[in-house]
Amino acid sequence: MKITRKATLQNTSAALALLALFVAMASSAAAKPRPAKPVEQPATVIAHLLLPGAPASQMFVQEHGRKQYLYIERASKEGFTIVDVTKPSQPIVIKRVAWPNEASAGKLQMVGAGLALAAAPDGASGTLGGGYPTQSLSVLDLSDPANPRTLQSFSGVTSVLADDARNLIYIANSEGLWILRHKQEQLTHKQWEAEDPYNADMRLVM
Repeated sequence: MKITRKATLQNTSAALALLALFVAMASSAAAKPRPAKPVEQPATVIAHLLLPGAPASQMFVQEHGRKQYLYIERASKEGFTIVDVTKPSQPIVIKRVAWPNEASAGKLQMVGAGLALAAAPDGASGTLGGGYPTQSLSVLDLSDPANPRTLQSFSGVTSVLADDARNLIYIANSEGLWILRHKQEQLTHKQWEAEDPYNADMRLVM
């Protein structure tokens, strides 16, 4: 009986020692700090594209099927740059279009979902009586945004007005008044444009 009791005490002591070891290990693991989860930022940079040359003065997006194209107006003879932004993380420059009359500055204005007006000063010789400046104007078809097509061109333009309610464009130049009708739907996206210090003489009224 004494031998059995002694063995039982030894087994109990071993079990208690093992339990104490487990408790110590668990306490040590609980004491280690857990790595903090990274804080999600409300906005992150997903792409960067170099735009050598003159600064950009205005941008807007045109959609064609499942493609999205960003038009970047440049304050120089470069005109405007077309960038494929269908995959925003992988922007691709696909075309550069010069201003009308290869002017050193210009302005691009949307008048419908697939129509735009590109205007540029006629230069030092482009003035009317009293020194009033004139401009060259091109009506662009952007139904295929990657390949703009000139529909009409006007020189000596002094004022332009778009009548969105009736899809009309009024153009006044040295030859009189021109009225164009278009069938393009109105824009569904917001167009943001900054004040353009490079086009101080532009009088494109929209």
